[in-house]
Amino acid sequence: MDKILRFIFILLLISPLWGFAQKKPEVWRYEGPRFGLDVSRFLMPYIQNATKGGFEIQADYPYKGNWFPTIEAGYQTVDDNKDAFHYTNKGPYARIGFDVNINKFESLTDNDLVFVGLRYGYSLFAQETLASTYSNYWGTTQNAFPKSNLSAHWGELVFGLKGELLRNIFFGWTIRAKFPIVVTKDPHVKPYVIPGLGYTSSDVPFDFSVTVAYRLPLIRTKTIPKPLKTGGRERQELDPNDPENNNQNENNNRGGRISPGSMGGNNSQF
Repeated sequence: MDKILRFIFILLLISPLWGFAQKKPEVWRYEGPRFGLDVSRFLMPYIQNATKGGFEIQADYPYKGNWFPTIEAGYQTVDDNKDAFHYTNKGPYARIGFDVNINKFESLTDNDLVFVGLRYGYSLFAQETLASTYSNYWGTTQNAFPKSNLSAHWGELVFGLKGELLRNIFFGWTIRAKFPIVVTKDPHVKPYVIPGLGYTSSDVPFDFSVTVAYRLPLIRTKTIPKPLKTGGRERQELDPNDPENNNQNENNNRGGRISPGSMGGNNSQF
């Protein structure tokens, strides 16, 4: 009997501690700088005819919840060797701009983004034509042009998605429309491809990138970022339990009523 009483007494002592141990962890929202790698650059040699390689790194930082100042930098090489044409191109590039999240965050743990953004890009590259062969009426001609150091400036309009797969690990893709602004001219050969900009055969090149990123959770908050205002005046919901709101509704109803005497103006006498 004494053992049973001791056992019950121990259970009574442990039960509050057990309930404390089972308490749900407090939920926070984490924000901070995000660093990513464009994995699509490693696939370029396998999906394009030209031997195109390189890498690109990206970083952004949250500002006021929905704004993300962004910087991107990379290096690209091209070695296009065909039967009658051998062209090489290589150089670094960088972009700076911002993304704007247009998706509404539903909870503290919701970090998925749907964004649009702008970029300014710059590239400093060198190109060289090792062989260029063509035939005409008089025979076959083969030319080679020396290396030229060139540069390019362009703008970008981007749209993309970025979702949090695991805690602080993001995966997303981006579509880019690129608009050349200034490109240095080569007196011999027009740049075939520009690092960071793409092929010059189109006036508005399009590009696609796939990013894996990691966020440093440096900021902890209990605030969910408010969605961006899209214009127009928001309607304020009135609390029916608030007496001031009830008085306002009553006054509005009175203002909307039409008194019988006001319909006919002055009564006419016959």
